[in-house]
Order: sequence, then C-alpha cells, then structure tokens
Amino acid sequence: MDVLNASPAYCLPQAMWLTYQVITERPDLSQAQILDFVAPQAMRSQTPGNGAHALAALAGLREFGMVRVGGDGLYQADKLANSAEFLRKLRYRLLAPPDTFDADFEGAPSLRLGLIWLMRQAPFVPLDWDYVQTANRTQLFTNGVRFNAFRPWSIALGMGMPALTAMVEGVKQKTTGEKIVPDPTQAVIDVILHPLTGQIPRGERISIQQLLEFLRTELPVLPGHPSATYDGIADDPDNGLRAVGLALTSAEARGILTMTYQSDPSGVIALPDAQDAGHDRFVSAVTIKEVTR
Repeated sequence: MDVLNASPAYCLPQAMWLTYQVITERPDLSQAQILDFVAPQAMRSQTPGNGAHALAALAGLREFGMVRVGGDGLYQADKLANSAEFLRKLRYRLLAPPDTFDADFEGAPSLRLGLIWLMRQAPFVPLDWDYVQTANRTQLFTNGVRFNAFRPWSIALGMGMPALTAMVEGVKQKTTGEKIVPDPTQAVIDVILHPLTGQIPRGERISIQQLLEFLRTELPVLPGHPSATYDGIADDPDNGLRAVGLALTSAEARGILTMTYQSDPSGVIALPDAQDAGHDRFVSAVTIKEVTR
C-alpha cells in the first residue's frame, strides 16, 4: 500500500490507531458502521475527502494485517494494551522485508525505501522537500506532497524527529515544523526494552556487533541489514552509522545501556561522538541495563 499517496487522502498512523480502537472496542462492525464511528455523518463533510482518511486508515489496517475481515464483511482485531504496543507491531510489519510475512503481503514499499534512505542521512542536517530536490537528489520522493506524508510517518515510527529551531538558520526557522532529522532513538530504545524478534542479554557485557545485529533484525531498515538497500544507493561510510550512533548515545544518556572500549578487543566500531563533534568514539562492548518501562 502506498501510504505516501495523498489521493484521495493520506493513510496516517494516528487515524489508523483511532480506527483500530473502534474495531477492538466494538467488534463485528461493517465498514460503513466503522466509518460512522470514526467520521460521523454530522462532521464528515468537514473531513478530508468526505471521510476518505478513515477509509484509507481502514485499508491500511487490512493491508498490514492489523485487523481481520470475515466472510460476512465484519471486522475484528486482537486487542493490544496501548498505542505504544500498536505502533510497535505496526512498525515491524512496515520495516521488515515483505517476504517476512505471507506471500500476499505487500507492506508499504515506498515508506520502507524512504526510511532506508533516511537512516543514511547525517542526523544534524534538517531535511525537507527542498533538501531532497537539491542537496540530496533521490527518486524515492517524486514530489513534496509525498514527502509531507513521509515526515509524520517517520516520526510516529520512532525513526525521525522534528528538527529543532536552533538547527535552522534565518527566515527558514518559520518552517522548522516542516523539517525532520534522522534520529531512530525512540525506535532503538523501544526495541531494546520490548523486542519482537528475540531477546538481547541484559546485565552482562556483549559485543557492539551483537547489539547492532539485534537492532538490524528488529529495525530492518538500518544500514547493514541485507534488505536495507535500493537502486542507486551510495555507500557512504561516514553516514552509515551516524543515525544509529546518535540513537545509542542517546540511549546511554537515558540510562538504558553503557558503551565501553576494551583494550585489545576482538571488534571495535567507531561511532560518531555526540560529546565531541567531528570525532569518533570507539566502542567494542555494550551492557544493557536491567530496565523495565
């Protein structure tokens, strides 16, 4: 499903969560009944495409396997604890290669390719449509409307953050809200605390390579995952780990883990040092703390 397509309305995660709640709280509703709850008739004329956003959200829930439709056309879904659990499940189904699931699963290929591109960008450069057009030409976004949808999706999935005003110079500060930076901190911390594909040792020292492989399995758009590529991608060793390095440094600052360098280690990775701009921090081992959140 092309979630970046605005015609007739965007499919957005916020509308998907609202629609999902209706289905879990009131199972066995038809599409028309669900639409009446999400976009009541009295206000529907004021919504995008006369309720098209709700229909797009429902289509996304079906496409991504978040709800089930019976032979009678009625909808059901397994109730999840909260929006965080919903986004966690949705994120994995959108970030994993489609062949991870059944043969008919398509996922959101344009969004996934966009996130692969995002994770290879420098995390301290505010990104907007003008940037995509000029400084970093890519065929992944064919117009600004598609980039407009990409921005809230990347933020909701924990792979990007709105650019800070201090990062934007001069009059362009007025449009800071239209800019994002690649920052997967929220997603990295979430999968460490709540992994979907397997556990990672806690309270003991593990190699940085083991942690990175775990993160690539949980977030398969990170550089280094076999599927995290697309036609025309450039191998940029300087940017390959910058976004991931920022996320790990942020996780350390929040008490999720500690990173260390051992003398004569078997494997060392140079991560961009958030405390010393322009320099690398050499890391060979990581200890994930016994944290529950």
